[in-house]
Amino acid sequence: MYYLFLDDERMPGHVTWVSLPNMVYEIVRSYDEFVQTVTTRGIPTFVSFDHDLADEHYRVGFEEARALEPWRMQTGESFDYGPEKTGYDCAKWLVDFCEQRNAKFPEFAVHSMNPVGKERISKYIQNAKKHLDI
Repeated sequence: MYYLFLDDERMPGHVTWVSLPNMVYEIVRSYDEFVQTVTTRGIPTFVSFDHDLADEHYRVGFEEARALEPWRMQTGESFDYGPEKTGYDCAKWLVDFCEQRNAKFPEFAVHSMNPVGKERISKYIQNAKKHLDI
């Protein structure tokens, strides 16, 4: 039983805009660390996700958010987050990991300050939990 915190910079105590359980967290800074930790320790009790895990993600997240502003709404525009994996990739990997093991997805929060990335992660997990037995 452990609590997992995914963020490239922050510590759990720095997150004040989302209510996180007051626990000791295993802190991971990248997709690779996330996968390694879950593979080694098993599915956590709780996960808090950040979306942007590399400098290149911050620029793209800003451009993506600007494109969604009402006066700039563009349809069908796709944004390339680059070769570094995001928190969204971690969430997708964990959904697959849980499904392959017929395990329940852990309780989670998304503490990302990137509103588009935060929504992508939340909706992906909610949709997976709705349609898969996880």
